[in-house]
Amino acid sequence: MNVQEMETERVRELLGRAVDDVRTPRGRGSEAVFAQASRLRWRRRAATTGVTAAAVAAALVLGPGLLDDRGRETNVAGRPTAGEFTSKAGRFAKLLPAGTGRVSEVSLLRLVKQVPKAPLPKPVGPYDGDYAVSRDGGVGYISVHLSTAKEIKAKTGGLGLQDPCKDSPRDGTVDCTSEKLPNGNVLGIHRTGAPDPGSYSYPTWGPELVATLRLADGGVLHVRANGGFQGKGQLGPLLRTPPLDRDQLRKLTLNPKLLP
Repeated sequence: MNVQEMETERVRELLGRAVDDVRTPRGRGSEAVFAQASRLRWRRRAATTGVTAAAVAAALVLGPGLLDDRGRETNVAGRPTAGEFTSKAGRFAKLLPAGTGRVSEVSLLRLVKQVPKAPLPKPVGPYDGDYAVSRDGGVGYISVHLSTAKEIKAKTGGLGLQDPCKDSPRDGTVDCTSEKLPNGNVLGIHRTGAPDPGSYSYPTWGPELVATLRLADGGVLHVRANGGFQGKGQLGPLLRTPPLDRDQLRKLTLNPKLLP
């Protein structure tokens, strides 16, 4: 028997003696004593369950970096920490307009599928990923994804993406506008329409704006501003509108800091 096992046996012996020495309180029967002990055990189990659930939720949130309603970076307790000012979410929050909401890095893949260890795609750009935006009692999302020219050619059979509005799938695309920029890039912005009645859609997504920036080298930058989703894994109610309006989404998508 090693030292740790001996110490364990010693603790068990002491606990056993303590139990043997317990006397039933005057005026209370054994049933009352055991009922009180049962209540204590239930409270401890409930506390443990709450901690476990919080741990699962924390595993789905990838990093800190929150933004309060005035655009200042903060944490849940309202006091900024040194780590948040250097986190990916914290840096991304500084690219957003003041009043956007509280921002944290998440994985929509892991949230929707409720798989905390689901493998994440390898980022191409410095801010590739999903970000939860909490404001007005709801939670929306901003997603950034940069595709290389090689990936786009493979998806389009070597043709590449010319006009985001003309070449993108038309299903669910509403009010798409495109503009050619002086540097040769082409920007398209559209709304995602509601699914057809009777069609299967899970989870239920909120209102969404999507920006597609075709780069001069053939790569494509996608930025989505979504009002959230309802279903298993949701972090809160839907936002009434996307976390960014059309002009704010345009400004963010054209920010050179989103590119390598």
